Amino acid sequence: MGALILAAASLLAAASPVVGTAEAVRVTAGPRSTHAVALTFDDGYRRYACASIARTLRAYGATGTFFVNGVHLAAAPAVWRDILAGQQIGNHTRSHLRLTKESDQVVRRQIARNEALHEQILGRPMLKVLRPPYGAQDARIRRIAGELGYSRTVLWSVDTRDWQRSATVHSIIDRAIGAPPGSIILMHCGPEETPRALASIIAHYQARGITLAGLDVVLGLAGTAPAESALAEPTGVAPDGAGPTVARST
Repeated sequence: MGALILAAASLLAAASPVVGTAEAVRVTAGPRSTHAVALTFDDGYRRYACASIARTLRAYGATGTFFVNGVHLAAAPAVWRDILAGQQIGNHTRSHLRLTKESDQVVRRQIARNEALHEQILGRPMLKVLRPPYGAQDARIRRIAGELGYSRTVLWSVDTRDWQRSATVHSIIDRAIGAPPGSIILMHCGPEETPRALASIIAHYQARGITLAGLDVVLGLAGTAPAESALAEPTGVAPDGAGPTVARST
């Protein structure tokens, strides 16, 4: 089933025209005036941890933005439809390649196929923002992203370093809390410690009166794809690539 879905997404992506000309803008945070922070979750290589993250977000009335690689999404479409209900989705490419080392053709295919796959499986558009794997980007990557209709390449202002093997629940919480409004907090949808730390992180911001919102709100991207209605300069900008890759997929 996963192979059939990926093949269909490839056909859709191949038929997609160049839709933009402006280079995507690199961002690490939104304005403090939003009085919100964005919790973002990359990769998706361990589905049960991702499902736990989604349950906690819903329980607290919070919205997260998920950047799931297409290879994980295609492996269990029905499971991911449940996980991502009520959450925002952005583009993290199909298979987590370091885009700056790839040809224009491969970069374009990685972005476009992942978008087509998400929209086919989830039945809704993704937010047109790209988080390049490993945080690896340059003017060429931003140009290609812009040509594909992406207005932003999104990094982060807070790295919880949950991808490190030495990470603990307490270290993740300590790095995540205390950030100002407008912050974009990097976490991963996979490490076992992350869902266990999440409730304390959300409670911290809610106690400060700060909303946990999607990137559309935090970045002020009016008129872009919001999170679906639920069914039931930066500190620590470290390379995303120091964390998990597709090779660690389960």
